Amino acid sequence: MQANTRKPVFIVGCPRSGTTLLQQMLDAHPDIAIAPETHFMQLFWGRRDQYGNLAEDGNYRRLLENIIALPEFLEMELDAQEFSQSAWTIPRSYAAIFSLLLEQFASKRQVNVIGEKTPNHVLYIPKIQAFFPEARFIHLVRDPRAVVNSWRSVPWSSGSVVKDAEHWRFHISAAWRQPPQGTNKIFTVHYEQLVLSPEAHLRSLCTFMDLAFDPAMLDYHKKETKLVNVQREPWKGAAVKPVNQQSLTKWQRDLSPEEIAAIEGITWFEMNRLGYTAQTPVAKLFPLSTMIATKRKFEHLARSARSKMKKLVKS
Repeated sequence: MQANTRKPVFIVGCPRSGTTLLQQMLDAHPDIAIAPETHFMQLFWGRRDQYGNLAEDGNYRRLLENIIALPEFLEMELDAQEFSQSAWTIPRSYAAIFSLLLEQFASKRQVNVIGEKTPNHVLYIPKIQAFFPEARFIHLVRDPRAVVNSWRSVPWSSGSVVKDAEHWRFHISAAWRQPPQGTNKIFTVHYEQLVLSPEAHLRSLCTFMDLAFDPAMLDYHKKETKLVNVQREPWKGAAVKPVNQQSLTKWQRDLSPEEIAAIEGITWFEMNRLGYTAQTPVAKLFPLSTMIATKRKFEHLARSARSKMKKLVKS
């Protein structure tokens, strides 16, 4: 059995939106393997200037060594020597290396469909599609109030509900700003709907991936997995347990009315587009949204002015 690596599936979205849960569900299917977070686009392609010309052996070797050093590489149970040897026989491009990484994971798992789950790859959809023209994307979205509340448990939180709400807004809108080209290339899943009706939504996803539904996807938590390292990333612990519907309303207990209002004021447009209802009265929410929109406009103007000033200084 050999995976069709020309049509990989990428699970993307804002971090803490349930992408690990969905990864576990899909990976439980006997014909699917979803690789853990490689952060390939950010860590490697995004730093291509630091690696320099890959035609130079030293630069290429350093890139391969850094990929092999990823904790996720170990969790994918790939053979470092085999990967390195194969990498020296392919074109020296980021697309070829990313493809090789997925190919070897697919070969290890002996599946028909290969995928990868890095939430912030939502920011790189056009480039990923350039790497894999037939790629498909699953965009997982979640209530921003729940996401911001969940961010309190992770080490990369800004510590500010305002900044974290802006982060959610930036990631969510990325899939709208730069969607994949072509028909049936992206499938949007609401976390809440997945948790409330997992079978119905997993069946729809299987159709999207041209696969038959398998009940094993519902029993994902019974499957031993090395793709989620709870010791290294304890905030992912819930993803290896049965679905918990209490996660849908936890934000209502944890966030203060003022925090909720701040989040809703920042994300109101996106919330409305995605079908989420604001809790804050419109009379309070509209002035707040207007103030935030004005603030964003001035920040944009300030950035533009700084950019123009830098160009003038250089000229």
